[in-house]
Amino acid sequence: MPKTFTSLFEYKKSTKDWHYNPSIKSRDCKYIGRIKNLKFNKIKSKLSKKKSESSVRLYKDDFRNGKIIPTQLSPNSIGASKLDHIKHGYSDHNSRYYQWIDSRDKMPTEFEKIKKCCGLDHATIACFKQDPGNTNPWHFDTYSSALKRAGLEGKDLKKIKRYLLFLEDWDWGHILQIGNNVLANWKAGDLYTWEAGIYHLSSNCGISPKFTCQITGVVTQKSLHKGKKKSFNI
Repeated sequence: MPKTFTSLFEYKKSTKDWHYNPSIKSRDCKYIGRIKNLKFNKIKSKLSKKKSESSVRLYKDDFRNGKIIPTQLSPNSIGASKLDHIKHGYSDHNSRYYQWIDSRDKMPTEFEKIKKCCGLDHATIACFKQDPGNTNPWHFDTYSSALKRAGLEGKDLKKIKRYLLFLEDWDWGHILQIGNNVLANWKAGDLYTWEAGIYHLSSNCGISPKFTCQITGVVTQKSLHKGKKKSFNI
């Protein structure tokens, strides 16, 4: 980032790629439809045990010469985003989650069916569990892994799409915010998407774990968000 900026969020606002005004009633996400025959209770029991991860943990690759300095980081680096989280008061104690990704973990076969249903090429799928009291803070996705997987570059970012899939019905205190749109009261199987670069967050202020899923890949003519259907089966 340019040296005049000390945070990723301030830099992003300077690019004017979005209005960055919480008072504007903008439409920042799109409802795609619902997978009607999703039975997550059967899938959930098959998920392997995992250790939780943190949204603020910094890794060796985030550092330069023993120090981590915002101006040394690319705006698309995860390290720059984590520095913002820490600056805003998040810690290892309030930003934890469990994650299963098909590129590294053995996942139930039902996830492969979900992935195929979405109609995205070079797709990958991930499942997330968030316990009460945790937040995945305000951030945007760079899709760096999806671009690499498809053999694309940063200029091809608009070819990538991510779908958010709710695996269970909404429960009290479960919140997703995409841009200025706050999602609640969802049903299991509901799918949403949004444009690359839009800030979003996920929080569990409730009394039960929140399970979600994301499918990321290259857009095709068969991609669900391009069609008129609102009901799907896996």
